[in-house]
Amino acid sequence: MKRTYAALSAAGTGRRNLLILLLLLGMALLAFVLFSTARMQAIEQIREQADANLNRYILSLQHQLDRHKDLPRLLASQQQLIALLQDPDNPQKTDQANRYLAWVNDTMGATDSYLIGSDGITLAASNWDQPRPFTGNDYSFRPYFQQAMEGGPGRYFALGNTSRVRGYFFSYPVRQGEHILGVTVVKVDLEDVEEDWSDPLQDILVMDEDGVIFISTRTHWRFRTLGHLPEYSHVLASRHYGNHELRSLRSLPFRQPTGALAGLLTEDDVARIKTSQRYGNAPLLPLDIVRRDTTEQGDLLLTLIDQPPQAEGLDPLQAGHYLLTSRLLPEAGMRVAVLASLRPLEASIFRTLAVGLTFYLVLAALALFLAARHRLKKRYEAELQQAHEALEQRVKQRTHELTATNLRLQQEMEQHHQTQNQLIQTAKLAVLGQLSAGINHELSQPLTAIRHYADNGRKLLTRGRAEAVATNLEEIAGLAGRMTSILQPLKEFARQNADLGQRVNLQHLRQGVMVIMGSQLEQQHAHIDWPRDLDKVWVRGDIGRLEQVLVNLISNALQAMAEREAPLIEVDLGTDGEQVRLTVRDHGPGLTEDTLAHVFEPFYTTKPAGLGLGLSISHRIVQSLEGTLDAHNHPHGGAIFTLTLVRAREHKQESQ
Repeated sequence: MKRTYAALSAAGTGRRNLLILLLLLGMALLAFVLFSTARMQAIEQIREQADANLNRYILSLQHQLDRHKDLPRLLASQQQLIALLQDPDNPQKTDQANRYLAWVNDTMGATDSYLIGSDGITLAASNWDQPRPFTGNDYSFRPYFQQAMEGGPGRYFALGNTSRVRGYFFSYPVRQGEHILGVTVVKVDLEDVEEDWSDPLQDILVMDEDGVIFISTRTHWRFRTLGHLPEYSHVLASRHYGNHELRSLRSLPFRQPTGALAGLLTEDDVARIKTSQRYGNAPLLPLDIVRRDTTEQGDLLLTLIDQPPQAEGLDPLQAGHYLLTSRLLPEAGMRVAVLASLRPLEASIFRTLAVGLTFYLVLAALALFLAARHRLKKRYEAELQQAHEALEQRVKQRTHELTATNLRLQQEMEQHHQTQNQLIQTAKLAVLGQLSAGINHELSQPLTAIRHYADNGRKLLTRGRAEAVATNLEEIAGLAGRMTSILQPLKEFARQNADLGQRVNLQHLRQGVMVIMGSQLEQQHAHIDWPRDLDKVWVRGDIGRLEQVLVNLISNALQAMAEREAPLIEVDLGTDGEQVRLTVRDHGPGLTEDTLAHVFEPFYTTKPAGLGLGLSISHRIVQSLEGTLDAHNHPHGGAIFTLTLVRAREHKQESQ
């Protein structure tokens, strides 16, 4: 019997060790799967946010450029400017041209507007009365002048040779018959994004065709290059590092670069840029990129030393990890990129590993508990069987002695069986108590957390913080799932994680308009009352062009209420079969009968400084989208513009 018990004990120990080994292997495999999945999902989330910011900025940038791109062509047809080019030494014509350019510049919101003769000398400029006017300067070396003198429109971004202010230049030739008399130029400031950008985890970069960064939310990245990954020798040649710092850099877990990796501009490129005086005396050094990698989805990951070029020494711990997404704007001659920091990646991976491994450890503990319970049951059954066999052997040996005491023996056996049943029941109750205590311990923490999140959610709901309430509800749902797993670990549920044909969600349209108009609304202390359920309505169209129409209508409404302390704009939504109507109402003086008759005609305006093109352009845009744009007065005051669009069918996934 001792040998049987020892054999059972040895077999149980072996099975227990094998189970522990399997659990450890499963934990390692789960950690690897969780790490890979969390990393992929976190990068996908970062990329989606970066793409959204990139699209939003490109729309804003294109809106700014489209607003001024045709202005030089319009200026080229003005008689004041043509007359000055024909008689450049006439002071009266020079004064008229200067004042006209200043008026146009103030009206359109451009940075500078000026007129250049065919010899490259500036004859008139909007800043003629400023301390450093452009008049008399020679801009024949500028590519935008050379492009216009060749007979076509010009586009160019550069650092102002006189003002030292960065800007985007539009130019157009002034013709008299087949002869080019001169060039009109409009300069636009694109630096607002550097001041208004508030996302600490994402940075905007705008580069020219040579890869030179001329707009950046980080000042020390301006006028540096973002080419291919440079060799370590190139990085070290551009900055002076000591031997200790070099060893620190090479000790980082970066994969050594291979192939032809040219990150620096060639001498010919630098000479060409210097000749055009595009960026003044900027050294045009490359960013310190020490690693470049590509994910399975094709995303570009960069590791760069985020220090100004003049910083002394290199601290490898300051290396930043970024995801790069970019888009080429060929018409503008630039590439817009977003560098999204990967700092949230580590926190996301840590949270996923913590939750997943905790859940796994709970299951492992339950499996070990059940295995121990089964082992104890087998041990007890073996001991009971051994006692029973011993008793039978003793009864056989002493049968002749037990005849007289048979009745007493039967009573004793009955008592013995009762004792056995009591022992079995006691053991079952003890195991049930252990199981209840374990379940109670595992459920107490989730229940306490659920109560805390529910109480906190009630307070947040009374404060109107719906987003925080949604976060609490997500936490409660996760804890409920964990409790279900503890009570019934038998199975788990797996889940997977610009044309007329576009479908535009009105909620997305509203978000884009508020991004563009947010600063102006804040300056005028204005408020827009948007209707509900915009996210449930889809229309056919192009979101960029529809944003342009709504921005124009809201801007006009703000101008109509310029004298009010807190202007209010009301936007209403209506649907009628296959049509969707958006109405924009202001509380201004309204429109006269004459204005209502001509409000959508080109160059018709009631503003002292307006050109009368905004509503005309908006009207044509809506017509191109098979919609209508109407204007009338509200009975209680103010003007109403009604935008009617074709309703788009919802997809099944979206309707759900």
